[in-house]
Amino acid sequence: MRLDQGFPIESDRGKEANDPFRFELIPDLVFQMDAAGNIIRILCGGEGSVATLLKMENGGKKIEELLPEVPARKLREAIETVRDSGKTSVFHFRLNDRNEERYFEARIQKESGERNESFLVIIRDMTDTKRADNYLQVIRKIFEDATEAILILSFRNDYIRYNNAFCRMFKVQCAQTPGYRLNDYAQYFDKQTFRKICSALERTGTFRGEVTVFRSDATRLSVWLTADTVYDENEEELFYVMMLTDLTELRESREMLRFTATHDVLTGLPNRRMLLTELEMAVQRSIRDKKSGAVFFIDLDNFKDINDTLGHVSGDTVLIEASSRIQSVIGQDDIVGRLGGDEFLLITEEIASPDTLMRKARKIIEVINRPFEIGNLRHRLGASIGVAIFPHDSRDRDELLQFADMAMYRAKEKGKNRYQFYSSRLDDRVRRHFTIEKALRYALENDGFYLVFQPQIDLDSELVVGMEVLLRIDEEIAGSLTPSEFIPIAEESDLILEIGRWVLKKVCQFLYRWRDDYPIDTLQISLNLSRRQLTDESWVDFVRQSLQRYRIDPERIEFEITETAFMQSGRSGYRNIRRLQELGCKISIDDFGTGYSSLATLKEFTVDKLKIDKSFIEDIASNPTDRSIVKASIAMAHAMGVTTIAEGIENDDQKKVVKLLGCKEMQGFLFSKPKRSEEILPFLEKYYGHRKKTGLK
Repeated sequence: MRLDQGFPIESDRGKEANDPFRFELIPDLVFQMDAAGNIIRILCGGEGSVATLLKMENGGKKIEELLPEVPARKLREAIETVRDSGKTSVFHFRLNDRNEERYFEARIQKESGERNESFLVIIRDMTDTKRADNYLQVIRKIFEDATEAILILSFRNDYIRYNNAFCRMFKVQCAQTPGYRLNDYAQYFDKQTFRKICSALERTGTFRGEVTVFRSDATRLSVWLTADTVYDENEEELFYVMMLTDLTELRESREMLRFTATHDVLTGLPNRRMLLTELEMAVQRSIRDKKSGAVFFIDLDNFKDINDTLGHVSGDTVLIEASSRIQSVIGQDDIVGRLGGDEFLLITEEIASPDTLMRKARKIIEVINRPFEIGNLRHRLGASIGVAIFPHDSRDRDELLQFADMAMYRAKEKGKNRYQFYSSRLDDRVRRHFTIEKALRYALENDGFYLVFQPQIDLDSELVVGMEVLLRIDEEIAGSLTPSEFIPIAEESDLILEIGRWVLKKVCQFLYRWRDDYPIDTLQISLNLSRRQLTDESWVDFVRQSLQRYRIDPERIEFEITETAFMQSGRSGYRNIRRLQELGCKISIDDFGTGYSSLATLKEFTVDKLKIDKSFIEDIASNPTDRSIVKASIAMAHAMGVTTIAEGIENDDQKKVVKLLGCKEMQGFLFSKPKRSEEILPFLEKYYGHRKKTGLK
């Protein structure tokens, strides 16, 4: 009979040696109490923690001397409950044993067969049981929250348990249903795999391996399966435990590890290790195919200032943006990566000419020169680039990298924000390029440019109807530098935009001053417009502001666009053409016949004038082919309602033929060479008559 079911306690029970029941065999603390809370007799002193914590002598003490205040109060309350109800009462309490918390259970029962009302109290140490329960709770929590799918099946098919991860993996509802056998889960595996699993469990009690499982929606998943058999003490099988790990994330992690081994974590670009490998292979291909390639060593100028003043987070933001900008201007087959810090490397193969490399380097510098937005501030950086050619400069990748690095430092020594070739063969050309660019910058800063004007003549009236404005640079600054030499370099850089603004401003100033001195209100001024200007979003606004400032009629301004630039300007160029026309400016196509204009496009934009290239005029008097081309061009222009002008007229024979073919206007040395402003006004006087009293200036 259990104690909490009414064990018959007698006053001398347990003292006799021949008594078959001995209280000292019980590990619990057992004592009698009266209704007033007095301890009548201790039947068993307990052992272990109970004996240690609850020291007391036999009888004659209050319960408060046995237990601390809180459990003593609970015990008194329990006695009252038992006295009133006659039922056993149970409560739990905690005590500290040398800084270790231990758990106890107290059971109170009213004794029967006693005249005086008394109660039997049993206090049991439940610490181990409590800890076991806690461990089970932890295990249950781990089981339910595990990311791996876990399945537990009893060998006798009376127990099944699987966790939430199992339900998610197989896309089934979590309904724990007993009676399932291992074979019931064969549906999740292919037959061969399932036989292999069962065979391993029968033979060794365990299985390890990567398998493919089929989920409830018929999709497949690769998992790592660990299956084990749990045995009892007699080596009888109790449970099968299966743990399945989704390998998707693991494989993604492996891919990420491979990626991080070959790529820069910050920018996602190839790292130094991968770049050197790619450079090695590129050099070998260039030798095999007998073609040239190049390696660009790119260093960001003034990057250290951002790191020092704004911190590394801002520095990282700039590096990410810089890498994106570089990628936006390189070729599809080019490889760009980050060497470390603010250094990047670009590998390009099968280069057509040195000009290709120069344009590529210039594009990189251009995009890096754009302001970087950091917070509410804008910061400008530069890029110094060193270029080495393979296999010309070297066939060794490490040496090529060293040469490109050396060239980059030469670029920094020359003022930063520029590119430099290592190759001595290309050095002269590069040096010439930089000399011209330097002269252009100096001319902009020191008023070293000037304009010349070449009249355009109406063949019917023999009057000057317009003038083309041409740019020249002072010989004291650049020597005998021709426009054909410096204009392409200006167009490659951002200088053409600044130069274009300077030209328009000067033209407006001349027109503003001339109209007070001479009646040339109908004179039209033609300005050349490069493709870069045409695609510049701010150009039209600058034109509008300049014309308004100097009160110039927009119809007096004609922008000449080369045929090639017209066709290559793209949507932004076409949009700006329309905006200029809406403003009132005229548009003419220069060098017509040398490119590949689409007639439909010309009609769409209602071009105002076609300028026939001088290459067709030079031999027009003696070359039937040139005459046919010019004749066809003029006829087409007339059909479209567009005026034609022939340039390069140098003699009367050319003039007569062109006029006979129906050309409306002409321009060339026969009428006048390009002249400075102070020289062109006397020429205009010849056509317009008298001066005003203030005189021509």
